[in-house]
Amino acid sequence: MLKLFNSFSLKKEDFEPFDKPDVKIFICGPTLYDYTHLGHARIFLTYDLLCRYLQARGFKTDVLVNMTDINQSVFNKAIAQSADYRSLTRFYSDQFVKDLKLLNIITITRLAHVSDYVENITKHISFFMKNKSAYSANGNIYFDTKTISDYGIISKQSRQQLNLHRMDIGPNKKNQEDILLWNCSEDFGFSWKGNFGDGVPWWHIQDTTVAFENFGTHYDIHGGAKELAYPHHEAHFAQYKALTGLENPVKLWMHVGLVLSNGEKMSKSLGNMVLSRELVEKYGQNLLRIYIFSTHYRDEINYNENDLCSKKPLLEKIYNTKNKTSDSTSQIISDLINEFFVSFEDDFDSSHALDIVDKICTLVLKDESITLQDFEKLTGVLGLSV
Repeated sequence: MLKLFNSFSLKKEDFEPFDKPDVKIFICGPTLYDYTHLGHARIFLTYDLLCRYLQARGFKTDVLVNMTDINQSVFNKAIAQSADYRSLTRFYSDQFVKDLKLLNIITITRLAHVSDYVENITKHISFFMKNKSAYSANGNIYFDTKTISDYGIISKQSRQQLNLHRMDIGPNKKNQEDILLWNCSEDFGFSWKGNFGDGVPWWHIQDTTVAFENFGTHYDIHGGAKELAYPHHEAHFAQYKALTGLENPVKLWMHVGLVLSNGEKMSKSLGNMVLSRELVEKYGQNLLRIYIFSTHYRDEINYNENDLCSKKPLLEKIYNTKNKTSDSTSQIISDLINEFFVSFEDDFDSSHALDIVDKICTLVLKDESITLQDFEKLTGVLGLSV
């Protein structure tokens, strides 16, 4: 049975979806002001691998990705370039879709642009205010975190620790850690109409609304980078509980480790980005997938081009193995294929799964046999185009 590490409980848990065989997965998506770098790509490749595995095991996956087109960085770039805000975000939305295709990511079923959900966001904020879990301060609307008794449970912080963070600074907030829902006080040159004045729906409520409007009161996996656990996922979870009245509307929180460059987080602000499309153009998506999957999804990757190239011999073995497929699969290879699938059951150990693929290829290239159908079971889960 599949066991996944739950960031909520800090332990591996048997994965049983709410409505088996359906598996609903929400992934924190791109902010639409730049291209996809390797750190972003790793997240979507990881969940693509998970979905391919789940589908091979008989589950049906429904993957929702929010497209963040309401954001300070987006506004700033539009202003700096004297560009139309919507044209800018739709351009980068299209580029993100192109990057998904380049990476052979085929399991995302819904892309949701936040700007299409503003009316829903205002409805949800009004609901919070009516139920006293949100309040107005200096014209802005804040979520009152004290209304959630276990706020801090995802990031494992006490109230004292949370109070040390200077979150969404503004006058007349009730609590230091309260979350901004609707920003009326800053002028970005872009605003939306709400019952509480013209303003901008803030980051955390965007994801909550997109998830709720698509999945309803509960879903199975919330995914994203490890760095999002606080404040983003903490805020999302609190808001979702307030919206649904459920204590645990999300089955499992699955966080992916960062991709570093020269020991620092890969990001546009640090100028150390490596674009996924450039790597695919130079090395192909197959090599990039093998490189990403050779590290456990929860561990950090310190990107190095030599490490990427070191995976070429395995990829070459895989290509050569396809040319040696036959009419039957020997028992030793059948056992290894089973071990390949079982290896994922222990917190999705893709690194071990690739070691098994290496063994299979080595044996087949000697004198063991594998059918094309069995070979494609392996490459299909890994998403390799062979």
